[in-house]
Amino acid sequence: LIPTEVQRRVPLEELDDATLLVLLLSHERGQGKASRFWPYLLSLPLEPSCGYSFSMRPYMIDSIHMMGEQLGLDVNGWPTELAKATQYAERIAGGLARDYGPYLHTPESQTPFSNIQWSLCHVASRGIQGKSWGSGGGGSLRLVPLLDMINHDAHAGRFIELTGHESWMEKKDNDNNNNNNNEDDFVDASLDDAGTFVVRSRRHGRRKPLKKGQELLVNYNVPGYSPFDWFVSLGFVPPERWNQWTKVDAALPRVRTTPPPPKAGGSSSSSSSGDPQPQDHHHPPTTHDHLL
Repeated sequence: LIPTEVQRRVPLEELDDATLLVLLLSHERGQGKASRFWPYLLSLPLEPSCGYSFSMRPYMIDSIHMMGEQLGLDVNGWPTELAKATQYAERIAGGLARDYGPYLHTPESQTPFSNIQWSLCHVASRGIQGKSWGSGGGGSLRLVPLLDMINHDAHAGRFIELTGHESWMEKKDNDNNNNNNNEDDFVDASLDDAGTFVVRSRRHGRRKPLKKGQELLVNYNVPGYSPFDWFVSLGFVPPERWNQWTKVDAALPRVRTTPPPPKAGGSSSSSSSGDPQPQDHHHPPTTHDHLL
C-alpha cells in the first residue's frame, strides 16, 4: 500500500500503535463497503467526541463554561489550552496526510487531511489500552467493536484482555490457600483466546448481576488523567474528577523578607538566607502528549 521509497523516508515501523491505528482507520473508512470493518465503521459517530473536534468546537466551549458555572470546576485557561490541543492535533493530521495520505483510500466527500483528523479523534476517544505483545512490547492500543460503546463508571470493573494462560482451577487453589491470585483467572482460556477482551459487570470489586434494562459499565482506568485530559481526549469529565484545585497553605510560618524595626534600647537584624520559603501548590501544567 505504501511505496517502498516512502517507507524508506518515513518508515511505518517508527510509528507508535496509536498512529498506526489512525492510518488504518482512515484507510478502511475510505474503502467503504469493501472494508471488512464496514459494520464497525457504521457504528462510529459521524462527529467524534474528542474535545478538539473542529466541528464540535462551539459546543465544547459552551461545555467548558457550563462546567465552570454549574459544577464549580476550575476551567480557567481551558479555552486557550483547548485551542493549543486543536493546533497540535492539526499538525499531527497534517504530517500524516502529507506523508501517507496520497496512498490511503479516502471517502469522496473528504480530503486526506479531514479523514485523518476524523480518525485521530476517534482513536483518542475510543482507544482501549491492552497488553503488549511481542518482543518489542508494542501494539497495546486497540479499537474494539462494541466495547468502545460502554460508558465509564469509576466503581465498575475494567477491560480485561486474555493472554490464553488464565486458569479457573488455579484461582480456586490460590483462594483456598489464601495466596495472592490473578483476578483475570475467572475462566479457563487457551492460546486461541489470546487477545480476547472481556468485560464483567462488577462494582466496588464485587460481581453485580444486571437486571433487564440496566446498563453494563466499565472503568476506563486512566487515573493519571487530569480533568482537562479527560475533556480533551474523551470529550467529557467524569463525576469523580469534578473536584476543584485547592491551594495548599504552607506548613511553616512565613519568613520575613525585611528586617523588623529595631527595639528601643537596641537593634536587631534578621536574615532569610537559607530559610525555606512557602510555596503555592497548584496542579501541574497540562501537556498534550496523550493525543498520540
